[in-house]
Amino acid sequence: MSGRGPRLLFAPLLAALAFLAACAPARPLLTGPEGEQAARFFARMTEAAAFPVKASFSGVARSSGRDAMPFIAGVNAPSEAAELLGLYDPAGGAVAFLANNGRTLELSRGPMAELAGNWKARKVAAGPVSLGRILSGAPGYPVTGGETTRGEDGGWVLSDERQTLYSDPGRRFLARAKYRLGGVEAAVEYPGRDSAAPPARIEAASRGLTISLRRDPE
Repeated sequence: MSGRGPRLLFAPLLAALAFLAACAPARPLLTGPEGEQAARFFARMTEAAAFPVKASFSGVARSSGRDAMPFIAGVNAPSEAAELLGLYDPAGGAVAFLANNGRTLELSRGPMAELAGNWKARKVAAGPVSLGRILSGAPGYPVTGGETTRGEDGGWVLSDERQTLYSDPGRRFLARAKYRLGGVEAAVEYPGRDSAAPPARIEAASRGLTISLRRDPE
């Protein structure tokens, strides 16, 4: 048989395998004791977040087509339903404010808003998300259900209609998360995190904007 013959025979088989691989779930769902343990792990993270949350950060914002902009930030969150995050230029001029009342995120302009380009104030019906929990390294939304799987690195993953949470490989703390906030998607990572303590570094990305934060010493 010529070399062309085997290739013709294997082509349908390879196509079938590729189709099955595309249809197969990326990660099998966890069931039984491990699934229950993973769900409790993420739920405890939410419950462990302590309020009030008050912290300051220094950071850099990067947007496509614009130079990186250094800034400082501060969060004041007496509770999950009364949160304010302020962004300021290095001289202390207010650029923007993000307020959360437990139902709606409201982005408003500060006197120095033009430093961040041409953007408009807006409101997003995000539901019970918490800025304080996210900045503290905890799930933004309360964990009340969802599907649990095991990631490629061995860590646990929990996903529901509002958030996807990823533990570190050792299953000790939240390493990163993806949020769906009223039609807006945002990704949050905690580079270099090695414990369940509030992370020293935070990176957030949404709609072409990336923000890198470093927590200031208390």
